[in-house]
Amino acid sequence: MIIFGTKARTKTIDSGTFFCPHCQTTRSYELKKAKNYFALYFIPIIPLNDLGEFVECQTCRTTFDAQVLTMPQAQKPKRGVTLAEMLNTIKPQLEGGMPIEYLLRDLTSAGLDRDVALTTIDAAIGKERRICPTCGLTYAAAVSTCSEDDTPLEADRNRTNA
Repeated sequence: MIIFGTKARTKTIDSGTFFCPHCQTTRSYELKKAKNYFALYFIPIIPLNDLGEFVECQTCRTTFDAQVLTMPQAQKPKRGVTLAEMLNTIKPQLEGGMPIEYLLRDLTSAGLDRDVALTTIDAAIGKERRICPTCGLTYAAAVSTCSEDDTPLEADRNRTNA
């Protein structure tokens, strides 16, 4: 009995970093090219046709159309600040008036998982928050005015004692 058919094979043609829509941060990727082969006994032998190119995130393994590489990347941490330096200054930054959303953005852009970043922020300043009634940004309980519009902050009823 002769067993034959087709089999798709992929080849990595490029790699680098990109903004992964699934991870919502900058990640490593591989640009791959897929090609269909005639296979005999499950062994690809003769190339038949190109199936196209796709991008694979090396963290979550989700695949995307190659056009995802044209999307802008997330902002890098300012002035070469490392993730370790950011983690060591969470409490002073937040109690100094930095909005929680801004620090969360910076931590995830530096490669920290979002859930881990939120847990780290809670560990640094507790669960109590204050919120700006004008713009909706959230702050540590020790902050009294919004850094964006100088509006007095209110207690966040959704997070307090949660």
